[in-house]
Amino acid sequence: MGAVYGFTSPRLQIPELLALYRRGEIKLKELITRSYSLDEVNRGYADLEAGLNLRGVIVF
Repeated sequence: MGAVYGFTSPRLQIPELLALYRRGEIKLKELITRSYSLDEVNRGYADLEAGLNLRGVIVF
């Protein structure tokens, strides 16, 4: 059986995570391996499959 958000409630957990980020307690930018534009989405998937990208973000 799969898990979504580690069996937490996204309705409760996401606002808490956003508050931590706003207070500087979670460093999200440091977790991003690479950013891709929307037209580079296929490259992002290819990089992920090739092990070149662990946490890619699509910016649109």
